[in-house]
Amino acid sequence: MTGISITQMALPVLAVLHLDATTAQVAWLAFLGQLPPALLALHAGALADRHSKRRQMILGDLVSATVLATVPVAAALGALTLTQLMIVAVVQGAASVLHDAAAISLLPSLVDRSLIQRSNSHIGALFAVAASAGSHLGAALTALLGPSRALLGDVATCLISAVCTARIQTTEPARTRPESHRLRSEIGEGLRYVRDDDRLWSLTLVNATTSLALGLLNTLWALHLLRSLAMSATAFGVVLGLGTLGAAVGALTAPALARRYGPGPMMLTALAITPLTQLPLLLASPGLGWEVTLGAALFLQLACAGAAGTTQRSIRQIVTEAGMQARMQAVSTWMTAGARPVAALLAGALGTWFGVLAAPDCRGPPAADPAHRPRPLPDPCAPADAGHAPRPPAVTARSRGVHARRPLTGAHGRGTARSRTWRRHPVNRVPNSAATPAPPDLLESTVLSDPTASAAPHRPAKPAGDPSEAAAARAAMVSRLEESGALGPGPVREATLALPRQILMPQAYVRRSAPDETPPRWDLLDFSRPGDRAELLERLHSGDSVSIQHDGEPILGRGPGPRSGGAITAMSSTMSLTTDLLQQLDLRPGQRVLDVGTGAGVTAATACFVCGDEGVVTLDIDPHVTAAARERLSALGYRPATVTGDGTTGWATGGPYDRIFLSFAVRHVPRALVEQLARGGRALMTLGTTSPSWPGLAVIDRHPDGRAEVQLRAVEFGHRAGAGFDRLFLSAELRAQIATADGWTQRSLLAPPPDTARGLWLALDFLHPGLVRDFGAEDLTIGAPGCRSWMRVRAVGQRRWEVSTSGPRDIWAEVQDAAARWRAAGAPNVFRIHFDADGGQRATSPNGALTLQLSPGETGDAR
Repeated sequence: MTGISITQMALPVLAVLHLDATTAQVAWLAFLGQLPPALLALHAGALADRHSKRRQMILGDLVSATVLATVPVAAALGALTLTQLMIVAVVQGAASVLHDAAAISLLPSLVDRSLIQRSNSHIGALFAVAASAGSHLGAALTALLGPSRALLGDVATCLISAVCTARIQTTEPARTRPESHRLRSEIGEGLRYVRDDDRLWSLTLVNATTSLALGLLNTLWALHLLRSLAMSATAFGVVLGLGTLGAAVGALTAPALARRYGPGPMMLTALAITPLTQLPLLLASPGLGWEVTLGAALFLQLACAGAAGTTQRSIRQIVTEAGMQARMQAVSTWMTAGARPVAALLAGALGTWFGVLAAPDCRGPPAADPAHRPRPLPDPCAPADAGHAPRPPAVTARSRGVHARRPLTGAHGRGTARSRTWRRHPVNRVPNSAATPAPPDLLESTVLSDPTASAAPHRPAKPAGDPSEAAAARAAMVSRLEESGALGPGPVREATLALPRQILMPQAYVRRSAPDETPPRWDLLDFSRPGDRAELLERLHSGDSVSIQHDGEPILGRGPGPRSGGAITAMSSTMSLTTDLLQQLDLRPGQRVLDVGTGAGVTAATACFVCGDEGVVTLDIDPHVTAAARERLSALGYRPATVTGDGTTGWATGGPYDRIFLSFAVRHVPRALVEQLARGGRALMTLGTTSPSWPGLAVIDRHPDGRAEVQLRAVEFGHRAGAGFDRLFLSAELRAQIATADGWTQRSLLAPPPDTARGLWLALDFLHPGLVRDFGAEDLTIGAPGCRSWMRVRAVGQRRWEVSTSGPRDIWAEVQDAAARWRAAGAPNVFRIHFDADGGQRATSPNGALTLQLSPGETGDAR
């Protein structure tokens, strides 16, 4: 049980953090791990009754140890894949079914029937303690050794189990049926045996229905505690610990209770008490008192489950003949395992349709600790300062609040504001190197409000100022995000569905000119003008980036209408990029969050919605952007610390932070932000390259021991660079030249690298800087704006390509050189970032064969 808990923790961590698994892939991994009991339990029981139970247990242990050992080996060789993890989950689950079917049914042959109840109680208590210990041990091993090597702990437990099983000295009941009997017939015999015995059938039905009921509860139980009741991670862990203790106590006290009151009355009482332990969930509100109450309720619930579970198992073992023990137990396991996925699906449907708690208003008095107060969406039309006292002034920092993503419509920025293609736009803020410096009063302090002065507002079903057409447009946007895979169930989805975007962006620009037309022309739409409302709502909920500022203008108090010339200097990110990164950030209630690059305040609002605004800080370089965000977040009832200044230096006053998010690209990881990351915290930021074509995502995790691990992941989309970070683009003239000129043409048998080789394209930018891809071209087209060189590759037959090049640089040779070096390094898409003693930063492949210099040291060369 200890080893299984380690695996259950390590496999999802490996999938998410090391293989960049999507939400759907993680769900499939969990589903495949739960599939073997439902499919193989009956077969395993029949085999255990047919053959030696000890040998079947040893075989299951050895198979588990072998398949689990392949994971750290593959990880060490850089060959670990998500497919392998899924196969491991299935095979290990099948081996566990084989082992458990024999182990449980072996007990009656090891002890006298008078000792079965006592033995089951001891085993149940040990299982409860082992499961809890395994979770803690898994967390410790994962932190110390990494998730792949942590699985060696489960390998060791499997081998120890096999050795201990081999030392069992007992004579198993002799087989009375011929070995030639078909396995299917023996499975049917076991099913009929349980069905025809009223005692066994009643207890098996109780097991299945109880499993279904608890599955319904447990699927949404953690979600309700962590989100609706804003319980901290520490408090949640303590509550779970009390539940484990209750299961052990219930198992140990079961024999005494059964002797005193009789097994039937004892089990009926336990089953009657179990639903009553859920009443505190219906009445609870945030606060320490309710946390203690919920812990006590879980203790009682699992104590009842432990007492009833060990007793009913003992009764079933006592009344079952020796040759049917394994099949009898297999029928119970099969029905119980089959109920769990049904319960999970039903709970998800009920939670989606009716909410996690479909009950009357359960809010109690405000909690004493504001950090544990939930942050529902308040009335957006409430007065900004109602019921709030001033907070002490805050020192400022800085934000290069410029958002962008790699355009699929062309690196030169051909994705326009009027295009409707989902997830295919260059994005958010355009760099403004001449940003107006913040006035002294904004740099010295930011007047904020104290949200603890009044009780947390409730979340209205339909906020004032949120018309039905806006809510419908928001729901349609969420649906498209889900279909594209950019958004899954969880708090980010809830925030995206609930937050009125027209309140955060009551004005927005739409471009009226063609992409290359000069001077460019825009219209500023205003939600308060009836003629603009429909187009503005469509723009806000298209999922594309939304332009909110022109030429660094003040955002508050401006008049709508046309603009000509100049440039857009602030945008709100495309929603597919924002939601995907926020889900990777794993926001939770009570966390302290640093949002660098305020923009329209969408990220800050989401952080306030999920975490509570007491610990949220949002930074931007532009005082007009922060002033507008402060007012509009206040209209939603949120009072995060809103700061103007340099985001690359962070804001130490509000730290350390559990989560840090940068919505602009940086040349290298700012060390100040790493230092402000709390233990157990995570930071995400786009690592900028000289072109917008091949971004990288820097993922910084600070371990509980204080060690910072920094990964560079090659990704398809990323934010664009901030102020002072110039990038290369292909001009309209150069694009036209590439499209019409022939250049020097050659035939090649070397295939161009695929788009999915993201690690290669990221490495290309560092190995051969100055290249920009034209994503709007039909063929693979790359230019070097600095020397006007270019390359175009076209397929001209089966495994034959025509390569046209022009200019002093042989870009095709550079691409093939980078591809060869990347493949020699094991074709990595994830690199490890190292901080050198001289201040430089470099990224290396897992095997160390490929190094990318991110920034020079004190005297080093950037190359």
